[in-house]
Amino acid sequence: MTRLLFAFLTLLTVGGPLVAASPPDVTQLRAAPAALAPDRAYLLLRSGKAKSGLYAIEHVLVRAPSAGDLNAFRAAREAAYRKELSRLQKQAKDGPVPTVDEFVFDYKGVANAFATKRSDNIDVGDLVTMLIEVPPGTYILYGTGVGSRGLVTCNCLGTVQFEAKAGIITDMGSLYADKVHGESPEPHLEDNLGKSMFNYGFVLGQAVVPATSATPVIASLQGLPRVAADYHAVGLFREPGASINRLAPVPGVLRYDRGKVVDDRTGKAAK
Repeated sequence: MTRLLFAFLTLLTVGGPLVAASPPDVTQLRAAPAALAPDRAYLLLRSGKAKSGLYAIEHVLVRAPSAGDLNAFRAAREAAYRKELSRLQKQAKDGPVPTVDEFVFDYKGVANAFATKRSDNIDVGDLVTMLIEVPPGTYILYGTGVGSRGLVTCNCLGTVQFEAKAGIITDMGSLYADKVHGESPEPHLEDNLGKSMFNYGFVLGQAVVPATSATPVIASLQGLPRVAADYHAVGLFREPGASINRLAPVPGVLRYDRGKVVDDRTGKAAK
């Protein structure tokens, strides 16, 4: 099921898995709200300050599409397919005509992927604290990007997901990202790809340290309802056009066994 969802995730975004502007239903806050909207979810994260050249490295998240998202996408694809069918038939000549499921088009619907914006924060200390208002749903740590340039590296070889419920802050803990062709000053990353990787592509790494009862929370958020993100392992998926890596292991949640993604809760392969 996860792989099917990721196939739709790629299709549901405009121009690939990330657009430069955040979707209109995603708002990164610059101050703690006095109260939480009952129909909105909130993501709290603390991020390391690593930069790649002149640009900050950002975290890319994707919301798993709802039934309404999928229905809207299918309706738009079918309408576009009907409009283009005559051209497709002429183009195919005596060969096979692409089916509606094979048809690729520029979907104008709302994207379900976004990147954090380090400049839009509610606190700067050793880590940058960000609070993001989003639609309720299931979110995936999809990968990393650089500034507003879009996705650079996907966590195609393993990552985690969590649910964000309405009317509450979901505390994602602390996220770290950096270049991984050599050792990084950022903790928790896997830095074993080797310096030669930088000659062939720009590969970033990402790690998450889940929130616990001991995780510091800034004073302006302490009176608001908040729960720690309940992370679950996500198995392999495909993402064309981006460099590929995996989220660093998360003890008790995500580990790897000779390249296989393992759900550390069950000891079974992650889906």
